[in-house]
Amino acid sequence: MSELDSVAVLCGGRGRRMGSDKGLLLMDDRPFIEIITAKLLGHFSDVLVVLRDTDQAGTYRGILDDRVRILTDELPGAGPLGGIYTALGNISGDAALFLPCDAPLVTDEFLVNMKECFRRLGDSCDAIVPWGDDGPEPLHAVYSARVRGTVEALLSKNKRRVGTLIESINSCRIAAIRLDPTLQSFRNFNRPEDLRI
Repeated sequence: MSELDSVAVLCGGRGRRMGSDKGLLLMDDRPFIEIITAKLLGHFSDVLVVLRDTDQAGTYRGILDDRVRILTDELPGAGPLGGIYTALGNISGDAALFLPCDAPLVTDEFLVNMKECFRRLGDSCDAIVPWGDDGPEPLHAVYSARVRGTVEALLSKNKRRVGTLIESINSCRIAAIRLDPTLQSFRNFNRPEDLRI
């Protein structure tokens, strides 16, 4: 199996619960998306950010490093599953790690461990999904490009839950705590009160 060189950050949501675009929220005076992509550039040669439209892309272009590729949803309004569909059609390799834009605390250890899991399991799994006490972390997972057709079929039936995708393919479960013993990589920010660290 080849190396895992691609990573896609899904950032097309409207942040309704938060009240604003979550990728633009600040931590230590830096937007979440800048924090996340800066860390990813240290581990991946192909870093993508999937956004909802060209207006959002214009805003992000001024923030992101020039090495980050910006994509806009090919299937607007399809949620995170639509973002996965878009990214899988544009990655440079056989698979990509996916992350949400509201997880700025992703650790180097998590990224290294996911790449190692892909080296060991990438040939035999369509997805490598961290699993915690509360169930799967489908937006912190590796998906093979070969599942793009399955994603398209699910979306054509108006099935938009990423959980439905991992139930429909050969998903390998990995204990989240083994990937990041601190579990900080899985901490996301959905509401204003979550920003109190």
